[in-house]
Amino acid sequence: FRRQLKFPSFEMALTSVAITSNALEVALSHALTTEREEIMGLLLGDVVDAGGTGKGQERLTARIWSVSLHRRETDVRSDDRVEISPEQLAAAAGEAERISEELGIHTRVVGWYHSHPHLAVVPSHVDVRTQALYQQMDSAFVGLIFSVFNSGRVVPGVATGTQELVEADGAMMVSMSAQGSGRVQLTAFQSGALDAQGRALPPQPPHCVSNWPQGPPPNWRMDPQAPVPSSYIHKEVGIEIVAEGKLLPDRRSLPCLAKLSLLQEILREEERQAFLKSVAWPRTEGKGNVACHPLVAVHNQAVYQKSLSRLLESFQIPLISVLQGQLVTRNTRLEAIRAEKKILQESIVSLQSVSTSSQPPALPPDLLES
Repeated sequence: FRRQLKFPSFEMALTSVAITSNALEVALSHALTTEREEIMGLLLGDVVDAGGTGKGQERLTARIWSVSLHRRETDVRSDDRVEISPEQLAAAAGEAERISEELGIHTRVVGWYHSHPHLAVVPSHVDVRTQALYQQMDSAFVGLIFSVFNSGRVVPGVATGTQELVEADGAMMVSMSAQGSGRVQLTAFQSGALDAQGRALPPQPPHCVSNWPQGPPPNWRMDPQAPVPSSYIHKEVGIEIVAEGKLLPDRRSLPCLAKLSLLQEILREEERQAFLKSVAWPRTEGKGNVACHPLVAVHNQAVYQKSLSRLLESFQIPLISVLQGQLVTRNTRLEAIRAEKKILQESIVSLQSVSTSSQPPALPPDLLES
C-alpha cells in the first residue's frame, strides 16, 4: 500500500503559468536532444497580477514567450545534474533586455527548465533545493520539468497521444506523446519553505510585477523578521499552453522558432568541445604529461563523427521537415486571409454604392428658389 503523507498547506507567490506554444516547442526540442544527460535552459517573459492588488486578491501569473539556450560546459555535463553559470544568467538577462526593446514590452528571466530523461516528472530534492535558491532572488521564479523518453507507469486517465492538463497523485501536469520518444510529461513547480516546527512560511514579495507600477501591496511587503526556512517541499503550479497572440497582442511576432537553429549550433559546439578535450595533449595524468595515443585519437574522432551523424539524422532532418510543414500551413493560412480580405473589400465597395444610390435626387434650382 501507499503511505499517505500529510504536508502543511501553504500559499505560493505564483498562482499559474502561461507559456506560448512556440516557446514550449523550443524547450521540448531541447529536452529531446539527449536521453543520457539532463539539459537546462532559462525562461523569458514577465509576471502579472491577474486578480487585483488588494489583500487576498493577488493572482500572479508567469507569462513565458521565449527561452534562453546555453551550451553545457564539458566539465559539468552529467546525467543527473544541471548547472548554469553566472555568466549564462547574465547573458539571459541581456537577451531579455533585447527582447524588451524589440517588442516594447517588459521581458525578464522568470524561470528555468530542465529535463528528466527516463525519470519521473516529480522534482527531486535537489530540484526543490535549487528552486528555493532561485526563489530567494525572486519569489515568483518558476521551474519547469520535462519528463522525456519515459516508458514507465502510465498516468491514470491520460491516454497515449493526448495533450491535456491532468491531476495524478496530487500533481498538476501536462501529458503528451512524442513519436519515437515515449511519453512526455511537463510540470511547473515552486518550493515552499517550512520552519523548524514544520509550519509553512508565507512567501516573500516577488521581484517585479509588470502591472504593479507602485510596487507590491502593503500585505506583500518584505518582512525583515521572517524566520529562516528549515526545509522545503514542492508544490505544483497550474500551467496553460497558449498561442503567442494571447500573450503578445498587437505586437510584432517574436521569432522564437528561430532558436531551433541556434539549438543546432549549440549541440554541434558541445560535441566539438567534448572531442577537442578528448584529444587535447599533453594531458596531465597523475604526476606527468601523457600524450594522446594515435589509436585513441582515431577512436575519439570516429565517435565525434558518429555524434554529428546522429544529430543530423535524429534532429536536423526532422526539424527541417517540421519547419517546411509549418511553412506550407502558414502560406495556406495567408492565402485564406487574403481571400477573406478581398471579399470584405468587395462588400465594402458594394455597400458604399448602395448607400450612394439610395440618396434622394437633388431638386432643380428653380424649385429651390421658390
